[in-house]
Amino acid sequence: MSEPYADEVFYKDDYEGTPFEAGNFSRLSKRASDIIDALTDYQVSKIGLDKFSEHVQLLIKKACCAQVEYYQIEGIQSDISGTTQSGGSLSIGGFSYSGGMQSTSKQANRVAPACLSYLEATGLLRKRSVRIGVV
Repeated sequence: MSEPYADEVFYKDDYEGTPFEAGNFSRLSKRASDIIDALTDYQVSKIGLDKFSEHVQLLIKKACCAQVEYYQIEGIQSDISGTTQSGGSLSIGGFSYSGGMQSTSKQANRVAPACLSYLEATGLLRKRSVRIGVV
């Protein structure tokens, strides 16, 4: 496996992300890098991060950090189950609380919105098109 796209020093010093438990960063950043690879059709891992311009490298690192932070806030379970901690609801007696609206797609809940924003600016997001044909 290749190295994660962002290291702990970048996350803490440059991105200034949400603090995490000691020893967790490696696992979370590897998982975040896997998400980035899937979203970009593995272009970054095929080409190599260092082959991109400095600006695109920075955006990829920030996307990785945004995904790590998402795991910190929403829980790593969001990657496994597609459900987030904040998207749930709670009822106690007459009191009811409902989190933010969740996407109906479990896959959409796996990815941090900020991660997608950074990747969109790189031009690397996989384009999905619809083909229309005449029968």
